[in-house]
This record gives sequence, C-alpha cells and structure tokens, in this order.
Amino acid sequence: MKRFFKTLYRGIKKNPLNSAINLFGLTLGFSCIITITIWIQNELSYDTFHENSDKIYRVHRYFYNPDGSENLHLPNVAPPVAPMLEKELKEIEYIARTKSASFTFIRDNKLTRESEVCFAEPELLEIFNFVGLPIDDNLLEEPLTMIISDEQALKYFNRLDVIGEVISFYTRDGQKQDLKIVGVFNKWNQNSLFHPEFLISFITFESFAGEEEMNSWGSNNYETFALIPHLPSDIDAQLDNIIDEYLEDGTSWTKIRIEALTDIHFNWHSNKTYIYVLASISLLILIIGSINYLNLNLAMYSRRLEEIKVRKIMGASPKKLISQLVGESVLFCLSALFLAAGIVYLFIPEFNHILGSPLQFVLTDNFPMIAGFILLTILTGVVSVLYPAIVLSAFNPISTRSNEGLSFGKNSFRTGLVIFQFFVSIALITSFLIVYKQLSYIQHKELGLQKENIIVIPTTPQLVEKLDVFRQELTSNPNILSVSGSKRVPSDGLWDNNGAEVESDGNVRTIDFRLPNVRVDEHFLSTYGVPLIAGRNFDETDGDYSGYLINEQAARQIGWESAEEAIGQVISYGGQRANVIGVISDFHYESLHVPISPIILYKDPSSFNRVSIRVSPFERQQTIELIEKTWQQYNIPNYSFYYEFVEDNYNRLYRSEQNIKIILTYFMVIAISIAVLGLIALSLFMIQRRVKEIGVRKVNGANTSELMVMLNKDFVKWVIIAFAFATPLAWYAMSSWLENFAYKTQLSWWIFGLAGVLALGVALLTVSLQSWRAASRNPVEALRYE
Repeated sequence: MKRFFKTLYRGIKKNPLNSAINLFGLTLGFSCIITITIWIQNELSYDTFHENSDKIYRVHRYFYNPDGSENLHLPNVAPPVAPMLEKELKEIEYIARTKSASFTFIRDNKLTRESEVCFAEPELLEIFNFVGLPIDDNLLEEPLTMIISDEQALKYFNRLDVIGEVISFYTRDGQKQDLKIVGVFNKWNQNSLFHPEFLISFITFESFAGEEEMNSWGSNNYETFALIPHLPSDIDAQLDNIIDEYLEDGTSWTKIRIEALTDIHFNWHSNKTYIYVLASISLLILIIGSINYLNLNLAMYSRRLEEIKVRKIMGASPKKLISQLVGESVLFCLSALFLAAGIVYLFIPEFNHILGSPLQFVLTDNFPMIAGFILLTILTGVVSVLYPAIVLSAFNPISTRSNEGLSFGKNSFRTGLVIFQFFVSIALITSFLIVYKQLSYIQHKELGLQKENIIVIPTTPQLVEKLDVFRQELTSNPNILSVSGSKRVPSDGLWDNNGAEVESDGNVRTIDFRLPNVRVDEHFLSTYGVPLIAGRNFDETDGDYSGYLINEQAARQIGWESAEEAIGQVISYGGQRANVIGVISDFHYESLHVPISPIILYKDPSSFNRVSIRVSPFERQQTIELIEKTWQQYNIPNYSFYYEFVEDNYNRLYRSEQNIKIILTYFMVIAISIAVLGLIALSLFMIQRRVKEIGVRKVNGANTSELMVMLNKDFVKWVIIAFAFATPLAWYAMSSWLENFAYKTQLSWWIFGLAGVLALGVALLTVSLQSWRAASRNPVEALRYE
C-alpha cells in the first residue's frame, strides 16, 4: 500500500499540469452531477413525507366546448363535489374541502398579515400527517376554532401550550371575530404543494359564505383532497356516471377527475421533462470530463513506459499492473469527488439564492445518494483507465523501445472522443442562445398593455364604497397618474365563464367558446394603457351590467367582421342582457404560454378585490407610503396593508424558464471549460507524438505558419463534424421546448452558426498556442538523439 501511494505521488509530481487538468475536469463533472442530483431529489420529494402519500388524490375539473374540445382545466372544484363523491364513490375513505385565504390576525393589539391560512374540513386531519395534535375526534368541527403550527404558536405566544388561547381577526364587513386554538401541530418543513400554518374550521367559512355559495356548481374555488386506499381501475368511468346523475348531460360540458398527490407538482408547477434534460446534460458533462481524463492518461502513460518496463522485468504480473493503474485512477477520481462535494456544499446557498430554491446538501441522512456517488466515481475511474491499463500490462518490455512510444489503438477512437466533446459543447451553446432569445422575446414583446409602474393593493367593502373619493385623493398627488378598481388584474388567470348568448334579428345564438370575464371600472383602460379601437369606454353614469366591452379576439370568434360591426350588438352574459358599447385591442392578460383569450369586460364594483395604481417611476418609496397612509383612512382601523407590482407578477410567470436559463449558462461554461482542457490534453498528446516529424519538416524548410496549419487542420475538421451532428439535434430539442409557448421566437440560422463559430474559435485559440510552441521550437532538440 505504501508503494502504491508513493507511485501515485510520483506520477502527480512528474506531470503536475496534466494532473491539475485531470483533477479540474473531473471535479467540474462531479459537481454538476451532485448539484443536479440534489435538485432532482428535491423535485421528486414533493408531498412524499405523508404516510399515505401514494393513496392521496386531489379532485380537479375540466370544462368543454360544444364541439368536445377542452376550454378550461381547473385544479379546484365546486363545493357540492366533495359531498357528492363521498356519497357515490364507496372507495373513498376520507374526503375534505379546503379554501385558502389571507388574514390579518390581531394579538395584543399587534397586527400580522398571514398568507398561509386555510379553511379545512375535519377529515383533512385524517388524510394528511399532522403530527403533535391532541387525540381528539372533534378538532375543526366547531365554528371559530382553528389549529396552528408550532412555529406560529411560538411566534404569537412564545410557547407551545396555547390550546384555549384566542387570536382575533376582522371580517370584510368590519366585524371582529375571535378564533379559539384547539390544537398545535408540527410545521411541515418538507416540500409540499401547500404549507398550512393556520387551519380554520370549514364550518366557519360556510357561515360567512352562505348556503347559496355552498350549493353552487359555478364557484370552483375549493381544493378538495381524498384518501382512496384502493383506487378503482375504472375510476374515470365511475366519475362520468356520477356527474351525469347529478347534472343533466353533464359530461358533455364538464368532467371531474382525480390526480395523485405526488403528481401535482409536475402537473401544475413544474415540468418533469426538465429533470430528464438536466440529468442528461450533467451526465454528459461528466462523460466529457472523463474523456479528458482518458486522453491525458494516454499521454501520461506513454511517458511511464520505462517505469512499467522495469516493473514487468522485476516480475510484476499483468494483473498487478492493472490493479495498480486502476487503483490510482479510482483514488484520483475519489479525490475529485470529495473536492466536488466541498464545492457544492459551499455553492448551494448561492444556488438557492439565484433560483429561489430550498436545496440542502445533507449527506448524513442520505446514504443511498452517497453510495450512488461513490459507485459512479469508482465506475468512472475504472472505465477511464481500464483500456490503456490492459494495453500497458500486455506489451513486451524487451521488444518495445522507450522512445518509440506505445500505440493505444487507432487515432479514430481518440478523435471520436474529442468530436463528442465538441458535440456536447455546441449543443449546449445553441440551447443557451435559443433560451436566452426566447426569454428576451418574452420580456420585450408588446403585450398590448403597459405593465410597468403599476402597484396593486387589496380592497375591502369599506374601500369599495368610497373608491371614487379614494381615487380623487390619490390622483391629487402628481406622482400618482391613475387609479382603477377591478376583480383580478392582468397576469392573473382567466377562470370565470358565465355562459353567453348573442341576440341578432330576433334570433338567439349560444356562444360556443369560453368567454371569461374581467370586472373593471371606467379607469381600467387608461390605467393599463389598453387601446379602445371602436365604440366607447365605460363612464361614471354606467351602472352594473349596463354595457359590455369585448376584445378583438371575442369579436372575431363570435363572427363579427369588424370592431365597428360589434358595437350595439346584444349579448346576454350570465343572464345579464346588455349592448356591446366598445371593442378594445387584444392584450396578453395571461402568460405567453397560452394564446390571447376572448374576454368580456363589465362594471360590477361590488366584486372588486384589487385596486391598480399607476405611479411615476420617481420617488417610488414615498409614493407607496402615501398610498398606504391614504388606504388606511378608508378601511378598518389598522387593517393590514400590502402591495405588489404587476410587472413582478408577469415575470413570475416565467420563473421556471429563467431557472433553466441560469442552469444552462453554468452548464455551458463548464462544458466549454472541460472541452478546452480536452483540447489541451489531445494537442499535447498529438504534438508529443509528432515532435520528430515537426523537426524534420523544419529542417527541410517548413515555416512556423505552415506547421501550425498542419497541426490545426484536424481540429477544425473535428469541430465541423461535431457541428453537423449537434445542429439537427439542438434544432429538434429546442423546437420541442418552444412548443410550450403560444408566442415564440424564430429558430434563426445565425444562432446555430454562432454556436459553431464560438466552438471553432475556442478550439483554434486553445490549440494554436500549443501548435505555435511546438512549431517554433529548435528542431535540433527533437533530432539530437536520432
């Protein structure tokens, strides 16, 4: 063993540059593998910590056009769905409705706004894991009771024994209510689709919402979970039969489906394809790092012929030589793994900051991952050196001259390895450029509205009643340009569809497409800069439902040939009959992942839950403070104020794409860095084998430039071959990725050309330095011993 480490040390000391390049390349490769493994592990961990995670399902709902095409898919369902399924589907053990909310809680005259509040039925405690609750079958069955997490108990009371304590809140109509704490549970610190900190009894919500809301099939605002130990194989057919029993011809326009709890993250918030893509890329980076390792080892082993000849003459068996060389390689790779683990450990906090992710690099409780990394490292070490080790152990020490070198097979093998490195590098460069171009397209595409410098704040019934006075007071300040009330704001989803009919020449025609609504006031168009292209806007004299605005897309799909033709037409929407008074330009209310939807706008101030305020870009903080101060005057005393920017909300719609861009950037830089190391490795190896040829050519009159062309032309050829293979693959992959967007950039030819030029430039810059050094050497040095 002592001799083993001594031999390894001497090899590193004799070839410090090669050893450093090897170590650096392998460390980068292992760093990528570790980081992506942690990320994948995090992605796959959502909601798996629940004891019955594989038996928990969420109910969701589809809506269909008359032609059978899907027009809306909602993750929530209407209130009657849960009681219906509990009665009709015997396989359900527990089912529970929830309703997320935001509250401003009051404790000791201190106001705290909480966003992780949820009304929940008692059965939810049986479906999910709530550790720490008292053994009581009556939790969440009484009005105005709630359970809270241990973290919130410490936050509000500085202790955990808080059962029986009270936290108060104000309802929207200004009434103060007390909530009695009946249990404390251990906070969910693992990944979950929702993070309840306060669970209020659902019967409390029912008393606020009323019987009409609880019986409504149109209010799809309730997240519903079911525990089904044995899922029927014909569950979809059973659900369709149930819907048709409760709704006449129900499945022709709506369907209920269930999805596994552990699938929700990928179905709604992420993309499983990214796991396969990033895992493949990180593995490819490790492979090209291993290729460097192999190429450099070939060069280094040619210099170790004398040592190996002596060892063989002294009686070392081929098996012992192979064990020595493989052992050195595995130990070297393990050193790279440990260095990579240290780098990842230091880098993970920065990675989390950049991506907004909760990744943790904890090895102490993750033995399978540790074992996997070690096995992968050993495999890398063995595979990278096994072939040259076998060749070295089998050569004849008597007939082989030390200065002849040793053949490790055809040059095409090493050539193929380098081409593969460039193939990966060009594909990554191309992908990065296309992702960057698409995100730039998204950021700069005209949305049909002005999203910059708009602040959104919440409303209350008190504020809605005095919205005009509130608007006048705010706009008296020169930094506040416009104020508008609405239900929802651009960047939110378009969910509501109340059913519409068009009346023309005494005939009534049902609109056969989804027509979502946006409820706004007369200042919405000016606040968001949406152009009116025909007719008029709402004005102060218009009452609720006194007229409709529609966008161009709605006018086209209804069948009107122009915006002017739509003016004066009669639409009955949700049973409310009124004329079309104006047509507005199409604008992107939602993300660019989906096409522009037809929409209808009408006045309904009682439903307003947001106020949009266009402000000057100057003195922004002072303006926000003024808005808050004014807002408090028109609301319940000390009611919690918060705000958000519409532009930030739009940017959040593309968070996953931004993360992919960041990860691809790092991967591209790493792949190019490793490719450069590979070029250095191969150029050193090739030039070493051609030293005599270079010397002879120089003696016969060849100049430096001719020799550099000779040494570089092979690398140029290899980059061109790699480009030819990488381009169609990158084109196909990125075309598929762009299909996720309804509006996308073009796959311009210059992107692929630029990737090839960048790869060729890197190759020439790297190899030319080695070529120049070899071509400018004194030929006597190469020929003195001939």
